Formats: sequence, C-alpha cells, structure tokens
Amino acid sequence: MKRVAAFALVFLFTAVLALPLIASAQYPPPPPPRPPQDNGQYWKYGPNPRWDESWNRWPNPNRGACFYTTAPYRGNRFCVRAGDKLPALPGNIGGNISSIQVFGGATVKIFNDRNFSNGSAVVRYSIPDLRQLPFRDGHTWNNRISSIAVR
Repeated sequence: MKRVAAFALVFLFTAVLALPLIASAQYPPPPPPRPPQDNGQYWKYGPNPRWDESWNRWPNPNRGACFYTTAPYRGNRFCVRAGDKLPALPGNIGGNISSIQVFGGATVKIFNDRNFSNGSAVVRYSIPDLRQLPFRDGHTWNNRISSIAVR
C-alpha cells in the first residue's frame, strides 16, 4: 500500500512539473487562411480613394484587372472590377504602375493623365512589364498610368 501511495505521489509530482513544459512546447503555426473569394465586397472605390496595405491581401476580381507597382506582378497593388472607372488612382499609386494582370476576359483602357486624358491604350491581356508597351516619342507606359476604365 505504501508502495502504491509513493508511486502515486511521484507520478503527481512529475505531472505537475511536466505540465508547464508541455504547455510551452512550440507547435508549428496553423496554415495561413485561404484568401477569400471575390463576392463583390472587395474593390469598391469611392471618390478620392486612399491606397491601403490590406489591398495586397484581397482576392483578384473574377473579371477585371490588377495593377502592380513592380514588374512582374509584384509590389503594392490594387484591382478594379469590370464596369468600374477610376479618374484618379488610389493614394500614391498614380504614375507608379509597372505591370497589369487581366482576369476573366476584361478589357482595360489606361490613360496617361487623370480624368481619362492625354493619351490612352487598350489592354486585353496581362502585361508583366509595362516597359514593353510603347507610349509615344520613344517612351513606354511604365510608371505613366494615372486613370483607368475596365470593361
């Protein structure tokens, strides 16, 4: 009987000492959450939109285009759904677009200046580097886009 009581005491003492070690064991972090589907709640802009870092984690539109500050398809981004027009780009993104990714057969019309003016081009496919898309007078569309319309 004394042997059983001693064993129980040793077991209890060991469990009490081991519990904090078990609780502090490092387990691998859970996998990152899957990106949400674009169900219409993303990529809505009001007048004078301000770019927000959270936009980098939003899903791509089902039909529309995403615009990136670094080629190919890197850096900060914002996206526009088909049917939307932006007379000025969000925050400090205007004049800093280096690649365009097109989704769902959308067509993108890009403009050199705000309010859809001073030169334009129609984009029907993804362009990983806007230095490959000629503008005029030997220039390219890299870091030039200031307004857009997506259909």
